[in-house]
Amino acid sequence: MEEKLISPKIDRKAYIKARIIETLDDIDVAIYMWIAGRSRNSAGKVFSAVKALLSALVTKNLDRLPNSDWYAKRGYNAPTHSLKGISMNLAKLGFTQVENITDKAFLLHDYQYNGFDPDFSKYKKKEEVLHDILIVSNFILDHIKEWFKEEWDNDLDNVYNIVLYDMKKIG
Repeated sequence: MEEKLISPKIDRKAYIKARIIETLDDIDVAIYMWIAGRSRNSAGKVFSAVKALLSALVTKNLDRLPNSDWYAKRGYNAPTHSLKGISMNLAKLGFTQVENITDKAFLLHDYQYNGFDPDFSKYKKKEEVLHDILIVSNFILDHIKEWFKEEWDNDLDNVYNIVLYDMKKIG
């Protein structure tokens, strides 16, 4: 389901919903990329899912984050170069494992670009990549409804249930 991405400065709730859908859609695409034998593309989509998730969490919690001016101007978009600090700040707000899944997402991002190159990749086998894809994806699926209960509606529930069903295809 395509959701129009409106600036959170215009419609914060619509922006959060669009990013939640993006998170779920990216996980679903990652599943199908894995099934198609495209492990690097799959890893990249999981990284994108984490970025979208962090963007939604930041936007929902703008008033609670330190340096809120930066978050309101740029941080809500979860720029890649700032994901580590963003995840640390979200962890301080109680999203405790977000920092760990962000670290795993960066490993998957590196794998997306470098494959199994021993000079750059932490992975040696596809099973290791799938392991992290499943950890990150399952973590998101286990927490997203709780974290966004005020925003949750039937549209989100439909997308979520599709992803849950598809997830069974890879683990």
